[in-house]
Amino acid sequence: METKNKTDQYIEYINDRILPFIDYPKLQASYDTDMAYAKGVLNRLHEAMVEVFGSKQLGKYDGDEGFVVIPGVVRGRDTGKICLALLDLDLSSSGEHWGTSFLVGNGVISQNEAYSKDGGAAAIEMKEAIAPYGPYDYCYTAEIPGDIHVSTDQTPKALLDVLKNFRKHWSLLTNEQKVLPERPANTGGQKNNPNSKAPIEDRLRVAQEKADAQTGNQTPGKHEKKRSGPAID
Repeated sequence: METKNKTDQYIEYINDRILPFIDYPKLQASYDTDMAYAKGVLNRLHEAMVEVFGSKQLGKYDGDEGFVVIPGVVRGRDTGKICLALLDLDLSSSGEHWGTSFLVGNGVISQNEAYSKDGGAAAIEMKEAIAPYGPYDYCYTAEIPGDIHVSTDQTPKALLDVLKNFRKHWSLLTNEQKVLPERPANTGGQKNNPNSKAPIEDRLRVAQEKADAQTGNQTPGKHEKKRSGPAID
């Protein structure tokens, strides 16, 4: 039985456990306000990456022969608009950027798919949804020492500001909001903390049990390995 590479494992992980349960309208609204929900979602995608790849530092021997899909942030050069994204990079080629999937109010939209469709309402809708973000600059949550295409000196401050503190945020997914266990009664004479929650491990375990029962074979945001040419950015 062929073992799945880390890139395929990551895509499967987020398709099963994260992408179907993002509140996309709330995410889109977050981009125009304090970015708190967006940063929390980015943190979820980042933690999944670290869990699957085993590290936040990646190199040419990771993924599918150096091809990786990792979470990041993009910013339209003309509009200044920011959104979360899943970035396709070829680490065997010094981090060459091959594609982007944008997380917007409509859901997950692949740039390659939007511009490869032969017209039609669906293609028009996808292009309109991601139009504010192109051409764009990008950055990502991983550490990739061999990437010659991204540097902090050239990355817009707005993107660096997101990466600076996104780890302080944690956004509940829609399925988790429905299955949080009730807090036990206060029997020890201590004041109840209204912000206390069940341990993260328990919340994720319960949430995943429900997610597995609900999602079946759904694979939103499924990425295809397309290396016909680099991304248009």
